[in-house]
Amino acid sequence: KEAAADGADLIVAVGGDGTVLETAEGLIGTDTVLGVIPGGTANVFAAEMEIPVDTCEALDFLLCDDMVVKKVDIGVVGEQHFLLRVGIGLEAAMTVLTEPELKNRFGVLAYLWTALHYGRTMPNTRYAITIDGRRRIISGITCVVCNSGNLGLQGVKLIPEIDPTDGYLNVVVFRQASLLAALGLAYNAVSGFVTRRKGAGRIRVERKDLTMYSIPAKEVVVEAFPPQVAARDGEEINGGFPLEIGILHNAINVAAHRREWE
Repeated sequence: KEAAADGADLIVAVGGDGTVLETAEGLIGTDTVLGVIPGGTANVFAAEMEIPVDTCEALDFLLCDDMVVKKVDIGVVGEQHFLLRVGIGLEAAMTVLTEPELKNRFGVLAYLWTALHYGRTMPNTRYAITIDGRRRIISGITCVVCNSGNLGLQGVKLIPEIDPTDGYLNVVVFRQASLLAALGLAYNAVSGFVTRRKGAGRIRVERKDLTMYSIPAKEVVVEAFPPQVAARDGEEINGGFPLEIGILHNAINVAAHRREWE
């Protein structure tokens, strides 16, 4: 924040998504550009911006013609921020409950192990979700309020429509949990072949026993019965429910790869 106030043109965050978020918070509303050198376990935001994982390549990228500056949104939950998403239930458990030793040893695969371990026993929850003033009751294994849809690999997104520059969040509820559902979701993300039925701003995506709802929103309030663990960008949210979630449009300037936005 002090460097931005002193007129810095570019500030580079070296680390994982937590480091990137902390740096981004200091740049909200400034003209300073955020650059990212990936150095964490998942590096999801770097993947969203299509920044190379290799340190030397990432440094070269910041100086090359393929770099463009994009205005990116930041989510708000209570008085805290997030760049990626707020997860409730299984998605939050994956990030909060994964042991550091597993992350160091297996990288992003450690999260899959945690998901499979807890997904077998985690019961469905009734979510009361108020989206731009309209209340819905949806049962599911996890609810995710997304600013970014990237899953940690360049070009691989939860749902292609999720865009961190459009001024909208996407509320995604997974209705069922099973290995087949997880594999179906992975196939959808990698291939982009999903079955969509659009109507009233709602996209319903189905594949066999996988059922998922995605709803765009500006303001979201989420309650869970019974309560579940919740996290923002992998950090546990304390204070309980309801969670009040919003979006700051065009909050920061970010160095991104040109091909992601053409």
